[in-house]
Amino acid sequence: MLPFFSLEDSTRRAAGRLLERAGYGPHETAWHRIDRSRFRLRRYLQCSEDKPPILIVPAPIKRPYIFDLLPGVSVVRHLAEAGFAVYLYEWPEEREGKWDLESTVSSLGLAAEMIAAEHRDAPILVGHSLGGTLAAITAAFDAAPVSKLVLIEAPLKFGEQTGALEPIVRSSPAVSLDSVPGSLLDLASVAAAPDEFVFDRFADACACLQDQEASAIHLAVIRWSLDEFAPSGRLIQDVLQLLYREDRFARNQLNLLGRFAGCDQLAKIPVAAIIDHASRVVPSSSALGGLRNPSIFPYEPELGVAFQHVGPLVGRRAHKALWPLLVDWMRGAER
Repeated sequence: MLPFFSLEDSTRRAAGRLLERAGYGPHETAWHRIDRSRFRLRRYLQCSEDKPPILIVPAPIKRPYIFDLLPGVSVVRHLAEAGFAVYLYEWPEEREGKWDLESTVSSLGLAAEMIAAEHRDAPILVGHSLGGTLAAITAAFDAAPVSKLVLIEAPLKFGEQTGALEPIVRSSPAVSLDSVPGSLLDLASVAAAPDEFVFDRFADACACLQDQEASAIHLAVIRWSLDEFAPSGRLIQDVLQLLYREDRFARNQLNLLGRFAGCDQLAKIPVAAIIDHASRVVPSSSALGGLRNPSIFPYEPELGVAFQHVGPLVGRRAHKALWPLLVDWMRGAER
């Protein structure tokens, strides 16, 4: 069965390239790569050592340019124009079988240490979806220098709070894999929440027909959704077992790097959470579960984002109304 999904990955990538040739590919900000033995980063060219640093942690299941999709709806550009030095963590697809949850958290911690040393200031971690979960786990360890944490539709509490993905997680077999085909994860998402990943997408496409800008964003998101990424099988197995099934982080029982970590340790730093109260993929009870007094920024579903789960990253209204508030919070304004 897995060779079929690997073939499906290739087919979906080919469809994505067709969309890109039609003009719906990403328009990314200039960046250069920082390669280390334990991590890889993108450093955007507006970076300078006197600016406060931000480390973006994308979800390890798609390409990271959803944070820099189009100029008008780019989180990277928004943060750079606000005066931050922006870095983005790149997931090591070519080392599929060699990284698990522990090595991932260690890698993210080392990246934060390098940025902190260069800027003489601990970075703000900004993570979306599972990337936010992994950023939160990293921030919970004292060894990782993190000044603030921004969680965008990021699940923290699992078990009964898992939401639409809970039946899929509960029934998934414990099969050892070096890597997980991206289309297999897509199928699981569709099976868990067809309304959010299928029906709402087509409704959004129809609603965009009279709005050229919204239609362009929608098609760019669809192109991104077809850019398959095969995450590490060991990482996905750890996430399913230690987080989704055993809920160890929310229970403060996650044993990594020789010590325990949990949500309670996030109380030592300011945390902001962007949540969609209507989401079944990441319910607000999951995104907020375990957090103490977070600054909450509600996301209102909007037109032209294809999937509301990425709406906070690519939505026009989100960039006009939500991100300016977040930037103020990152700069230290109370909310």
